[in-house]
Amino acid sequence: MSDQPKKNKGIIEAITSFAERYVPDSYVILLILSLLTFVLALIFTPSNPYQVVQAWGKGFWILLEFSMQMALIIVTGYALATTPQCNRLLTALCSQPRTAEQVYLYGVILSAVSYYLNWGFGLIFAALLTRELARQAELRGIKVHYKLLVAATYSTFMIWHVGLSGSVPLLVATPTHFMVKEMGVIPVGETLFRPYTLWVLLLVMLAIMFMFWKVFPPKDESMIATMRQLRPDLLEQSLVVKDDKAVISTPSERLTYTPILSYFIGIMFIVYLYYHFFEAKKSLDINLVNFIFLMLIIFLHRTPANLMKAVKAATPACWGVLLQFPFYAGIFGMMKFTGLVEVFAQWIISFTTPTTFPAFVAILSNVIGYFIPSGGGKWAVEAPYIIQAGAALGVPHAKTVIAYSYGNDWVNLIQPFWALPFMSVVGLEFRDFVGYTFITWIVVGIIMLLGLTFIPF
Repeated sequence: MSDQPKKNKGIIEAITSFAERYVPDSYVILLILSLLTFVLALIFTPSNPYQVVQAWGKGFWILLEFSMQMALIIVTGYALATTPQCNRLLTALCSQPRTAEQVYLYGVILSAVSYYLNWGFGLIFAALLTRELARQAELRGIKVHYKLLVAATYSTFMIWHVGLSGSVPLLVATPTHFMVKEMGVIPVGETLFRPYTLWVLLLVMLAIMFMFWKVFPPKDESMIATMRQLRPDLLEQSLVVKDDKAVISTPSERLTYTPILSYFIGIMFIVYLYYHFFEAKKSLDINLVNFIFLMLIIFLHRTPANLMKAVKAATPACWGVLLQFPFYAGIFGMMKFTGLVEVFAQWIISFTTPTTFPAFVAILSNVIGYFIPSGGGKWAVEAPYIIQAGAALGVPHAKTVIAYSYGNDWVNLIQPFWALPFMSVVGLEFRDFVGYTFITWIVVGIIMLLGLTFIPF
């Protein structure tokens, strides 16, 4: 028995070491993919190098609006997760479990809810949830394997793209999205809230819950490494943004350190939401999700001083979007404006059918997602040819969007890019828990692909 923990540790290390050794930084990968697209356009289209560069530049800034939308999702979600109100909610929820298995199950369910609401909020909330669950377990003498708990709360990140902040379903519901001429506007009722999507989501969640509740928890206590053993320094640390106490001596300071302006502006947000939903009868889109979360952080942080402090703390988390999205758009330009889109679409059509197409799109999204770790940015690369191919096969655009979204979520179980803010809070490296998420990736992937193929649309 004494060799078993070493053997398991070796498996976990083997699963992660390849990626750490051979996969470069995501920005470097993006540059490589830009070069690869350039070469493919030269080989498979009539374009010469000068024309391909023109296509690249023509598309380079096409995602500016979307980049800002994604950055705001991250910032507002982070700022919401670090409010005192969320901290009190966490303490109340995390004090409920009485056994280690219940701790893991609570972690899966509560993190899933947070990711479903908003992925930027969820990444921070789930990380804080993990720490509080581990801390409460320590206080009650419950031996919880911290690496397994971290894996449990991160694995449900797989559902974010079919949640309320799913970037592509919300994007295609926005009248100004960059593919509107090719696919029109698709309301979220046809994507996020369609029974097809929800049935697959239910199957995925049941599988994850069962694995972390009954399959993964170690029976041998010698294999359990608690938070106190791994990161004792995290037992007392807090990321919650607390009220700034200031001696108010001027009118300008009163406006900054009291909630007067915040409440007035917050009421304006509420009035507009009433107009949007009840008078204009418009639906949810990516802009409205950001609008709602901005309203929440204005109310919950109360004073402008607290809100500014929270947003400053959140902005480093969105640097990847700001730097990389223009290059995603450049790849989109090379594919769309050189005719490479049509080449890829015909290739897909040649060996897929209307039945197998959704699973193929999910697999393709998963594979490309390892190298382009951004659901929204990657959509700019994949959308032109999968939408065209799906239309040729008679597959509804909404079904293609759902399949893409699930495939994009799937790869997050083995791709560490979006785990970076999560890991900074939980205090572990991706290699510490990817062994569990890799196995989850295999099992859940099979279930997801079967659901996309056989559940009626």
